[in-house]
Amino acid sequence: MPAIAGSFLIARKVLQDPNFRQAVVLMLQHSDEGAFGLVVNRPGKVEGLPFPVYAGGPCESPGMILLHGHEDWLDPSAESPKPEVARGIYMGDVSCFKRIKDLEADELPRFRVYAGYAGWGPEQLEKEIASGAWALAGANDRLLFDYPVEELWLHLLPPTIPHPSVN
Repeated sequence: MPAIAGSFLIARKVLQDPNFRQAVVLMLQHSDEGAFGLVVNRPGKVEGLPFPVYAGGPCESPGMILLHGHEDWLDPSAESPKPEVARGIYMGDVSCFKRIKDLEADELPRFRVYAGYAGWGPEQLEKEIASGAWALAGANDRLLFDYPVEELWLHLLPPTIPHPSVN
């Protein structure tokens, strides 16, 4: 199976695990060693913050993870390549959190902050996909930041095709 980092995983209706029921997961990493991503359609709330913090998954993370759609927030002097995880979606750093405070109230908030993540061990996700628990779709900034979060799962879920009768 090719690497699926930068794609959306869409939970199919057969997946009833409460952690992933009707979940859309943006895959950040996928290799022979396992996979991890963020559930992107579960808004939450953290007291004292002026923006929502999404529940990124059932695994605890030591801090928060920021995704944003602002290429101009990237440090052009950075030696590492652009932290683009999918078309128009970038991993943020501490400097990005500082920029959030400077956003005007009427600016389009093209960022999301996540607490927690979704993780899979070696070959675990591949087996779940093969069993029909997940569908794959291309990820991009328009879907992540501009589409209503409460409608994202239904929008991305592929239609169910009935099996023909063999009678």
